[in-house]
Amino acid sequence: MAEFNSYLLGKARKSVGNITLCYTRRKNIAKAKVFSRKDNPTPEILVQRAKMKAVVQLSRSLLPIIRKGFVGVGNGTTSNAFVARNMKAVTVDEKNVGTIDFDLLQVAAGMLNPPKVTVNYDEESKKFQFVQEMQEEEDGYAFAGDQVYGVLYETVRERARLITLRVRGEGGSTSYALPDEWDNTKVKAYCFATLDNGKMASDSLLIS
Repeated sequence: MAEFNSYLLGKARKSVGNITLCYTRRKNIAKAKVFSRKDNPTPEILVQRAKMKAVVQLSRSLLPIIRKGFVGVGNGTTSNAFVARNMKAVTVDEKNVGTIDFDLLQVAAGMLNPPKVTVNYDEESKKFQFVQEMQEEEDGYAFAGDQVYGVLYETVRERARLITLRVRGEGGSTSYALPDEWDNTKVKAYCFATLDNGKMASDSLLIS
């Protein structure tokens, strides 16, 4: 920015090339236009960006599950709620590459009580067996008609399955055949519950 006097231009208010002229406080001022701003992020910003990138990428393969598991959470989309909740599940290395800790991952969040489910994998049948315990109602937090879900996520192939189990007021088992290309040693299993109308969920639990 520079001051100048010009009898020819008078009280200048115009642009010439990359210079903008203006008149203020009885002075003519020349300012250079700013066409770009150099981005110089701090280490903290780089870490946040790496975390965001990792969780957003994961959200794409979990989208059908996220739409059920994060309904009614926050004021944004279910995907935004998933990303915000799972930033803490990412570690970032010295090269600013984020890695998901699937033991900390939440595939659902909400006020309902989580269901009581265990899961085992049968090598012979190549099936996961979900065993669900019947739960009593608790006003506002658990209802007999709540729908319970199981989730399987293959961490190498980045593929997910949402398995509809029983309602909360029922006990029993549900089996699910492992897709042929999946490695059962790379599968993480979770469970959560929703209201029967799907408008609220529980936090998810890691069960395998």
